[in-house]
Amino acid sequence: MIRAAAALLGALALATPAVAQEELRGTWRGDYICAQGNTALALTIEPAKDGRLSALFHFEAAPDNPDVPTGCYEMQGGYTPATRQVTLGPQRWLRRPPNYVMVGLEGHLSADGGEIQGRVQGPGCSFFRVERAPDAPSAAACRAGAPLLSLR
Repeated sequence: MIRAAAALLGALALATPAVAQEELRGTWRGDYICAQGNTALALTIEPAKDGRLSALFHFEAAPDNPDVPTGCYEMQGGYTPATRQVTLGPQRWLRRPPNYVMVGLEGHLSADGGEIQGRVQGPGCSFFRVERAPDAPSAAACRAGAPLLSLR
């Protein structure tokens, strides 16, 4: 009986991060600031079975900064439920505009689960803020350079 209870507790402990990460699943839209100025961002997050996060970082011109090109790349990272910290690091370009570099994100999920905000990890960067949104942009749309009209 004690072994069964210990096994159940062990299984629950392993499942907790994956269950907690489910609250991050979906599309988040907002903006971030780097050397090019204010930039529109769609961040699509998918929890992986191994307890990590996969994401698509899709950026384009914001209304107040119309000269930013469209680009996107894949990210991977994790979520710490106790602190609500989200960490995503760049992995691979899908569409790279000339002279752009991939950046990482370190932020916190709000208490109500509706917003992530924090620091952008990259040269000349400062902060980002995204809110839950419908309609995930696809990697295929990004590769084709399709604009995210819903961001504007």
